[in-house]
Amino acid sequence: MGKRLIFYVFGISIACLGVTFILKSNAGAGPQDVVLMVLAEKSGLTFGTWVIISQALFLIFNSFLLKKRPEFESVITMVFWGLVVDFWMEIVFYDFELFLSTPLLRWGCFLLGVLLIGIGVGIYLTPNLPRMPYDGMMVALCERFQLSLMASRTIMEITFIMIGILIGGHIGAGTIVLVVCIGTIIQFFNRLSYKIYSIS
Repeated sequence: MGKRLIFYVFGISIACLGVTFILKSNAGAGPQDVVLMVLAEKSGLTFGTWVIISQALFLIFNSFLLKKRPEFESVITMVFWGLVVDFWMEIVFYDFELFLSTPLLRWGCFLLGVLLIGIGVGIYLTPNLPRMPYDGMMVALCERFQLSLMASRTIMEITFIMIGILIGGHIGAGTIVLVVCIGTIIQFFNRLSYKIYSIS
């Protein structure tokens, strides 16, 4: 269990750091994050709070998709993720965007964020502990419709791009880059992480 928790906590922490870098870069957030940022700005609640709220909705949706009881154990992951992303965004890197004064720095920060999300999600999925319902939906789509992680993630991202546009979110060039790349990166690092997990 100790090894599983290390992979779990480390993966989530890295993924949340990646989300922070992407949002601070202002080069275009991930599709789901575009929606959550609009909600955070309009409501006054933190981004992490909306992460928790949105994941609760995914939790319910997944139970209908797989025709199983809601995975209430995922609540721990939801709350932990929300707290960690707020820690990175609101405390450690609160004014970080002020240092990203050139397009080169912004895009460098963005691409690093994409890589960190792919690495983090790939790692934290490895020990098969409770998933974020959003990632659980990615896996649920794989199981229900026989899709790859890459295909299911891409479908979800495109769906949220459409929602983001409808509610007035900022869809930047980085959003498209993220949609195209993130599924492949997650799949690659998930396989690599599983190999390391199996032999460690």
